[in-house]
Amino acid sequence: MIRNPTNTRYCSLFLTVLLSVATLAAQNGLRVVDTRFEFSGQPVFLYGISYYGGLAAPRDFILKDLADMQAAGFNWIRVWANWQAFDQPGYAVDRDGNIDKDGMSRLKSLIEECRRRNMIVDVTLSRGNGITGPPRLQSLEAHEKAVRALVSELSPYPNWYFDLSNERNLKDTRFASFEDLRKLRSIVRELDPHRLVTASHAGDISEDELRSYLFTVQVDFLSPHRPRRKGTAEQTQAKTTEYLDTMQRLGKVVPVHYQEPFRRVFGEWEPSADDFVVDAWGARKAGAAGWCFHNGDQRGRADGIPRRSFDMREKRLFEQLDPVEQVAIARLKKAVGLDREAVRLGGAVRRAGTVIEKGQWKINGEVTYPGSRAEGLLLNVRMVNSVFEDLGKPDFDPGSNTTEFIRAIPDYVRSGVRAFTISLQGGMPGYEQARNSAFNPDGSLRAPYMNRVKRVIDAAAESDALIILGCFYQRQDQVLKDEQAVRTALLNVARWVKTSGYSNVLIEVANEFNHPGFDHPIIKTPEGQAELLRMAKREFPCLLFSASGYGDGKLPDQVAEASDFLMPHFNSTPVAEIPARIAALQRFSKPIVCNEDDKVGSEGAAALEACVANGASWGYMNQKTNQYFPFVFNGPSDDEAVYAKFREVTK
Repeated sequence: MIRNPTNTRYCSLFLTVLLSVATLAAQNGLRVVDTRFEFSGQPVFLYGISYYGGLAAPRDFILKDLADMQAAGFNWIRVWANWQAFDQPGYAVDRDGNIDKDGMSRLKSLIEECRRRNMIVDVTLSRGNGITGPPRLQSLEAHEKAVRALVSELSPYPNWYFDLSNERNLKDTRFASFEDLRKLRSIVRELDPHRLVTASHAGDISEDELRSYLFTVQVDFLSPHRPRRKGTAEQTQAKTTEYLDTMQRLGKVVPVHYQEPFRRVFGEWEPSADDFVVDAWGARKAGAAGWCFHNGDQRGRADGIPRRSFDMREKRLFEQLDPVEQVAIARLKKAVGLDREAVRLGGAVRRAGTVIEKGQWKINGEVTYPGSRAEGLLLNVRMVNSVFEDLGKPDFDPGSNTTEFIRAIPDYVRSGVRAFTISLQGGMPGYEQARNSAFNPDGSLRAPYMNRVKRVIDAAAESDALIILGCFYQRQDQVLKDEQAVRTALLNVARWVKTSGYSNVLIEVANEFNHPGFDHPIIKTPEGQAELLRMAKREFPCLLFSASGYGDGKLPDQVAEASDFLMPHFNSTPVAEIPARIAALQRFSKPIVCNEDDKVGSEGAAALEACVANGASWGYMNQKTNQYFPFVFNGPSDDEAVYAKFREVTK
């Protein structure tokens, strides 16, 4: 056979253009950044709703549903490409993996409509078990054909991802082995290298299964379908933390996306609106990247009516939701933090909001310690190694260490502590050469580290306490490759705080910035530190920034002037000299918050008394107990004399 060289050339050019368009679409679309999703370069929490039978729904139903979804805060939907329940014709690929032209056209139209609305589409395949429609994709060959068809047809669209096999672990005709998934994953990578891929799992995922998803299949994110029984909602926060901690230990961390939690009318347990809210909030709070409001037919009824997203040919989805689901949706937008508030169990979760007003600290609109000697002050404790890790200590469990500190937070707060200093590069752990940093060399943030930080900030907020979040620490800034990386790191921290919606975080740019243990001049010189402070305040004026000085209680003018509040350290300052140090700083007319003094026992109590008497906040560092390895967090019993003084001056 003689080939036409012209046709071959044009065919090759067409394929090259098609691949370029697909690559550009994916790169500008949904992608994974550490344990989060980004869409069009912006962080996004995927808050979605089941829309399984969407390909059979009339177009006017779809448009009205999408409008209602957006009004409710939803930004993604889950649609099956081969859904055939209740004899619906709306599938894009048939049981043998062949394209259905009408169904594929409907799928493209739906994805395009979602693209116009900046919404993501989950395109799911299932091998089927004969219950929700006839068995389908019952051979690997048919499954491969379906995957190739969908990826080839949908590659130009930036706003979809692929679930290769719904609940692939169920031991019936739906089962897809890890080896099959590996082959299917490789097909997607071959045709559309940037397309995100997952495979959903029925129930909680064991460590062995987790390892297979990460290293055999190489999913871009996890999609566990949590158990559906009473009490499940309260477990989701801890389960999310467990997944993230386990992945860190295994050496590969990806987002956790709850694309199909429990639903109404599924079994004996009927979840309430509170259950939906607690589940979603727990997922978000623990660092999950997405959550879905799942819905479906009246299981147990012969006709399954109302069928909700399972069948929307006669009534659109939002016309079929029951009153409990409607109440849940009304509250869920806040629960997942899309409007930067949080609700659960019908009421507000306390989110400690911070403000400085007339030189006094206010939390949640109220001055601190009203009517006491410490009124308007911010008494604090240094707990920098509560989020510690050491890459050279593989046997140390950072997650458990953080958990131990979180458990003690309420006890510290009850003794009068209203802020905790934690650090993205820790503190001196009592030995040299620790490898402890939340930053990559280019200044980007490491997700496992930030997940621990998030847990601490959330726990502090629930106790109406603030976090002083330190960025750079001596002996650790060397991980950042240059001064541009330092700038990038600081801005990334501030952006993370802002986009997370935290109002209980103060940012300490550097701990004892003039310490000789720093390498980068932009950190360790007054001029450089002032530059960093001005840059951060210019880019994020809604946040409060400072930098702490050495233990002599002094701060250079440039740093003091560029700070929102002043952070002296009094480690090497005798108690008798503290009043003079405070007086010298009061000329800047800014709140003074010492956040490190290593005096303990009666001497520590005296230092606290001296600060309060002279209008400055004091910060306690119990170096040997809380900061030196192994770290101990026992609440007030860490130092009875100091915590007794905390209680005395704040009552």
